[in-house]
Amino acid sequence: MTKRILSFVWFFIVILLFVFSVQYVKNESSEHNKQEIYSQWQHKYIFKTPQGRYVNTSSRSENGVALSEAQGYGMLISVLNDQDKSSENQFYDLYTYYKHHRVKGTYLMSWRYTNGAKQQKQADLKNNATDGDLYIAYALILASEKWSQHRSVYESTAKQILDDILKYNVNYNNNILTVGNWADGSSKYQNLMRTSDVLPSFFDKFYEFSQNSQWLTIKNKMLDSLYQASLKSNVGLVPDFIQVTNDNKVKSLTYGKNVKLNKHDDDYYYNAFRIPYNLALDKDRSSKENQILIKLMNFFSSLEKISSGYNMSGKPLNKFQSTSISAPLFYAASTSQKWHTLYQKQSFILDYDRLNHNYYDDTLLVLILYSTK
Repeated sequence: MTKRILSFVWFFIVILLFVFSVQYVKNESSEHNKQEIYSQWQHKYIFKTPQGRYVNTSSRSENGVALSEAQGYGMLISVLNDQDKSSENQFYDLYTYYKHHRVKGTYLMSWRYTNGAKQQKQADLKNNATDGDLYIAYALILASEKWSQHRSVYESTAKQILDDILKYNVNYNNNILTVGNWADGSSKYQNLMRTSDVLPSFFDKFYEFSQNSQWLTIKNKMLDSLYQASLKSNVGLVPDFIQVTNDNKVKSLTYGKNVKLNKHDDDYYYNAFRIPYNLALDKDRSSKENQILIKLMNFFSSLEKISSGYNMSGKPLNKFQSTSISAPLFYAASTSQKWHTLYQKQSFILDYDRLNHNYYDDTLLVLILYSTK
């Protein structure tokens, strides 16, 4: 009897050691792939110029295109990367490029700049995209907390960016962030809201950093708008853009003046793909945040196959799956055991050892990999 028990104990120990070794090898492989993917991303998309470095969003190596959104992603990825000793220098060079490409008279970055072009479009230079400046400010705050060198410069610049966002990118009729400085009171797009600009953890950080309670007001108003949009869909999907009236009611893009700019603006598409990540980043989620996220995650958990884009009734818009939809879902699923099955299905992104085909997919992949602990 004793021998039998002893044999069973040894068998159990062997099984545990086997499981542990398999998991260890898998983790080591995933970590290697993560570093390899970052290295490829760095070499493919980070370009040097006399004015610093930028993230090239174009497929061209000559006359590469910098977008403020991409610059923000690049800066955030750099500050999140604890393994690459050169990330501090890379961050500073990305910051330097931002500094040289700001909207005149402000600390907001020009939304688009074509490097090497003989002439720039004036609209590209004088307009900002709010999401890009949100990411740049957030990355600067994190950098000031992480690195002592340039700390005061990063803190000062972050404060100026936040002040200018509040000055040029807020519709004070409803306390919602506009999509850019061009969507002002004279524009029919003043009430247009980009749903992926709802970044609760960013807004909390901005309040903590600046002590300006306007950021908490913006957070609450934008979350309420996102919640209303979620309720309008039986499956909990929210579109890339919504209209928010001056009395904070969510309307379709064709309500009143048609403000639909692109075919998929009212679908769950490439902007809205970031929402699961944006909400899951907040470790102290409100009831509304949880309800929005749970409805989204339950919908995707119910699917056998996830497609790249859906209309508001849950009908797929494409036959293929993209990293840009899977990576944010993977991150959100990693925050709760109840979404473990979805986490496992989307964990194929950990097996990547080479990049895909475009800046957006590849950059979101790297951002999520370095956000996931």
